[in-house]
Amino acid sequence: MNRLLLILSLCAFTLCGSLGALYWQVLDARRELAARNAVLDQQLTSSRELAVSFQKQAVTFEAQLTVSKAQLVASDNRTTQLTVDLAQTKAALAAREQAERTLRDELSSLRRDLADTRAVAISPATVTAYKNTIAELERQLATAKDGAALPTAAGASTAVFSSRSGRSSATIVSVGPESAFVVLNYGSSRGASVGQRFVLRSGSDILGSALISDVRSQFSVAQVEPESLHGILHKGDLAILTP
Repeated sequence: MNRLLLILSLCAFTLCGSLGALYWQVLDARRELAARNAVLDQQLTSSRELAVSFQKQAVTFEAQLTVSKAQLVASDNRTTQLTVDLAQTKAALAAREQAERTLRDELSSLRRDLADTRAVAISPATVTAYKNTIAELERQLATAKDGAALPTAAGASTAVFSSRSGRSSATIVSVGPESAFVVLNYGSSRGASVGQRFVLRSGSDILGSALISDVRSQFSVAQVEPESLHGILHKGDLAILTP
């Protein structure tokens, strides 16, 4: 009997020890699970904060992308405008070079005419007019080289002057820019006066009409009437005085 009690006591003691060990194992497992849950909660919080940060960065990047697109459009517009400005500058440069060549040609023609007139008897006033015209041409040429606009008024034009007989007709000795005016070898010495009208002809073709606006001794300047012009005026064309 005593032996049976002893065995039962040993079994109970062993069972209690096993239960105690199991209890401590359960406590350790709970502690480990709690620690893991704390770590997971911390990681979840960090992940949420990181997601919020990514959303803010996405909004910032979208705003920057919008600004970049606007800057790209502005850059394209600027490039287009620069291309247009460059084309206009090239056209203006070509026009200025053409004007310079025209002025040089007229200057050379004037100098040749002046040299020719020195071989014949002419009045000092005519020589002075030639020299003044050459000086004005040289001034215009210098202005063109500086990039300034060439004058188009009648008083600023230059011409090659000559003298022919006859009062009812004259010859065009120079054509102004864009055919705005012509210079005729018809001056006050032949009866020229401001307001006289001429019909401009090339052979049998009528090119237009012009009114005298400035008269000198050996030549006059006539403004071409724009609405009458329907042809190209050239040096040597005929100008017939109308009644």
